[in-house]
Amino acid sequence: MGRSHVGIQLMGEPQAEIDVCLRGLLSQGFDARKVPLASGEIATAGREDILVFAGSYRPALHVPARLSDLAGSRRSRTILFLDAMDPRSFSEFEQAGFFFVNVTTDMSVKSLVGLIAEVDPQAVYQASKTAALRASMSSGIADAVVDLFGRLRADPVAPALAESARQRWAMDELIGKSPMSVWIDLIQNYHDGTAQHCALVSGYTLAFARALGVGKEQTGRLFDAAFFHDVGKALIPLEILDKPGPLDPAEWEIMKRHVLHSYDILSRDAQTNGEIARVARDHHEYLDGTGYPQGIRGREIDDITRIITICDIFAALTEKRAYKPPKPFDEAYSVLASMAGTKLDPDLVRMFEKVAAESDGGHQPVMSAA
Repeated sequence: MGRSHVGIQLMGEPQAEIDVCLRGLLSQGFDARKVPLASGEIATAGREDILVFAGSYRPALHVPARLSDLAGSRRSRTILFLDAMDPRSFSEFEQAGFFFVNVTTDMSVKSLVGLIAEVDPQAVYQASKTAALRASMSSGIADAVVDLFGRLRADPVAPALAESARQRWAMDELIGKSPMSVWIDLIQNYHDGTAQHCALVSGYTLAFARALGVGKEQTGRLFDAAFFHDVGKALIPLEILDKPGPLDPAEWEIMKRHVLHSYDILSRDAQTNGEIARVARDHHEYLDGTGYPQGIRGREIDDITRIITICDIFAALTEKRAYKPPKPFDEAYSVLASMAGTKLDPDLVRMFEKVAAESDGGHQPVMSAA
């Protein structure tokens, strides 16, 4: 008979500390979630789940008798991972049946994983296998984009639409197995900036399609447009693409030509001509007419282009590059919100809020774009 699934249930305050633990565990392959400090929520935990009381130690809250009632029969699979815990209470918790208590001042995720290993070594092994699989899948996605751009630099012919379909299947599977925040962390570590950007834009677009509730056909259209939106960068000199600092005005003018290169490449094939080529040309256009290359405005910009533009900007703000650190997701969404109504579609920016929250590892709105 197979082994039961093991989940990690995190409880405690402050939420910022719990979120750090959550993101760390998710990135290492654990199936972790936050639950309130309430018996009803804990009762829904699986038989093999591990309970973790984490965050800051509060004597009035973390009373052995209370935690015993909350954990119930799961005390043997419960970890007390509490910062600044009163050493005098260690023996009280042990007498109450708690065996796994963090007795050090090390509140790192590594320390927490060590305690999880004491409770259930197999859970750590399974998590490491999951993390390795995710990393392998994300590397395959990014490598495929690198290969695409390599071929385009050698011979800028229109790429086959089947390439997008393969990548959508792989990315959909990866995101389906991982929270958005974990998937983004994997892609963020990829060394090639263009591959990283294209993979991030494609992933954000796939997540946005889900948030919008569109069907399979529309999701495919959106993903195709996202996946090919920057193919023209294959014709931009690498010293400009990889420059470890801001572009000067002349370099910026060369960089802006990538949208026209994209349109030219994609227009050469009947499968990518039309909508896909048009989105690639227009994804830097703004509602107020201040974008490029044509300065079109308002209703001249179709919905699919408006969606890809939002995903492209969010990716550019949140991605890690040699010349800049990634912006936190709430700050990146604030930038989108500041552009809503003038440069970006306000309704779409508001609906993108869910994607931004999921990217940050949470499930609550980041802020209001109203």
